[in-house]
Amino acid sequence: MKNFVVKPGDATCATRMLTQLLDGKPDMDRACILMFDEMKVSGIVSYDNTADQVMGPNAYMQQVIVRSLFGKWRLPLYYDFDAPMTKDLLEELIIMVEAGGGNVVAAVSDLGGSNRGLWTELEIDCDGATHLPNPVDPSRKIWVFADTPHLLKLLRNHVLDDGITLPNGGLVDKELLAQVLAIDEGRDYRILPKLNVDTHLEVHGQARQKVRPAAQLLSRSTAKAIERFIPQEKEAADFIRLCNDGFDVLNGQSPCDSNRLRRGLGSASVEAFQVLTDLETAIRNMTVGQRSSLMPFQKGFLVTIRSMRGLVADMVDRLGPSTYVLTGRVNQDAVESFFGMVRGKGGANFNPSPSEAKSRVRNLMLMHVMKLGLNPKVSRQARGLKASRQTRPAAAVGDEEGSGDGAIDDTDFAEERSVEEDQVSADLSDMQSLFVEDNQGSKSRSEARSSERGERSTGGDDDSADLSDMQSLFVEVKHHYKSRSASNRVTTPSRVDPQTGVSAEMYGMAHAAGYVAAKCRKVDPNLGVPSAFAEEEVPVETMWTRLISRGGLNVPTARWMSAFRQMEATFCRHHHMEPDRLSRRPGVIGSLTRLLCAEQPDFDPRVIRRFVRLRTFIRMACINRELRREAMEKREARKKKQFSG
Repeated sequence: MKNFVVKPGDATCATRMLTQLLDGKPDMDRACILMFDEMKVSGIVSYDNTADQVMGPNAYMQQVIVRSLFGKWRLPLYYDFDAPMTKDLLEELIIMVEAGGGNVVAAVSDLGGSNRGLWTELEIDCDGATHLPNPVDPSRKIWVFADTPHLLKLLRNHVLDDGITLPNGGLVDKELLAQVLAIDEGRDYRILPKLNVDTHLEVHGQARQKVRPAAQLLSRSTAKAIERFIPQEKEAADFIRLCNDGFDVLNGQSPCDSNRLRRGLGSASVEAFQVLTDLETAIRNMTVGQRSSLMPFQKGFLVTIRSMRGLVADMVDRLGPSTYVLTGRVNQDAVESFFGMVRGKGGANFNPSPSEAKSRVRNLMLMHVMKLGLNPKVSRQARGLKASRQTRPAAAVGDEEGSGDGAIDDTDFAEERSVEEDQVSADLSDMQSLFVEDNQGSKSRSEARSSERGERSTGGDDDSADLSDMQSLFVEVKHHYKSRSASNRVTTPSRVDPQTGVSAEMYGMAHAAGYVAAKCRKVDPNLGVPSAFAEEEVPVETMWTRLISRGGLNVPTARWMSAFRQMEATFCRHHHMEPDRLSRRPGVIGSLTRLLCAEQPDFDPRVIRRFVRLRTFIRMACINRELRREAMEKREARKKKQFSG
């Protein structure tokens, strides 16, 4: 293994492994994508013992990953320090991949300053060409993409900072979104439980680099809430729904997804292509703040949409009319995952020095090669070969718009871990999935990024912010016993849907009742039915569930909804005189379960226990939101006092 050397600025070893990997593979498995991004390293001088060399100081590490468009393989191809991607370097890497048997069809990057310079060098423009000729075969095109989750994050940032004026005069800004979040203010049962002011509106610093909150804010549920409770802002609701649908189309992960828009793009994807056309028109015609010209993220959206159409058309022409492209693969997920593992190899040291980064990249490359079943042994002839290129001189790295890096939970890269699940973790999982938009998960991405650049989401996920939120459900609040009680809590009437006369809080309660019905369907199948099979006589409180469901969310029956209200009243009475309206005595769930079993003898005790656990966790989440709000207010007051005068 000592002869398995991965040098900065040299892709020879990776190309040799790629040749092994693609030997005998069909043409479909050879179609691949180049993705590249920069990771920040510690700007110090360090000593590399293996090369007897002093390295640094360096600011960034450029990492290039090659992955299959249709298959499951991916491979770290190249890395170097303080070496921004240039046209010459990109073409050289393409030539090496092609020599190794690959067929490069796309290149993906974010919209950092150096990458925008690369687009200019390649003459990529939203009104011109969005592809470059393959340097090996100019008749083949290589389509250029911007990272879609990065685009969504930038869109969210501009909505909050500048506001977006729509073609017909509608305005999507922070004030409108604050009105939406105010619908659930001070409520235990919420129609938008994932949204909070501090995590989704008041985002600053590194919080702006997280993609998942952006996807949750510009979601289908938010659009529905505006449509039902702020009907005069219909144009804004339509725009947010279009952003949600466009993100789904550009983030297709599985051909069997319950959401048709996330099933990939092929010749038969008429609805998905129409969404892309509508999104392209909206992005081109909207105005960001007072600016009259297109912003970089708008150009990124337009280039990505045009390139996606071109890539799908090329693949269909080359591989047949039944070919489809899972668009979620045309992004930077693999390189972000790799950055996460580079950091993770250092334990608590998340900011490696150049020599540490070099060692970690080499070890991860070796691990991945062996996982693919390749032989890392270097032949005598291979050891005698010279590297195809020498390390390029260090170059200054330009400022980036939202540049950085992140980590995602990617099953093709991440090491397998054994997780011991107990009853508490199961309930946390239940809480996390409580308000998903369908049975297979909501907007969150199946790859979730978590780093200084941000985390990605989209479905089951080691998201640091979410883990922090879920862990906070068990925080002891004994120091806050004196803070609030039921007697001094000030509430305002819940917002009412003008079309049905039902409050948002009742919508949330019915949704929770449907969740319990779904979890207990094997115990008592008469508690509810999937919304696709719901009859007209279901309670009107279930309207919200039916609006956001794609057919899989459960709708409670009238009998179960009535019992749920009665148990809710008992829960409130039981905890009414306790601090924060939640008892701190042992047996908090068991005692209330026994009480409700006596009051509701017609229901299985397991159903009642499920209700008690869920209701307790909802109350805990509400308390913790209030504690975080108070802590933030105290912190802001301290800052003002410290710097005033």
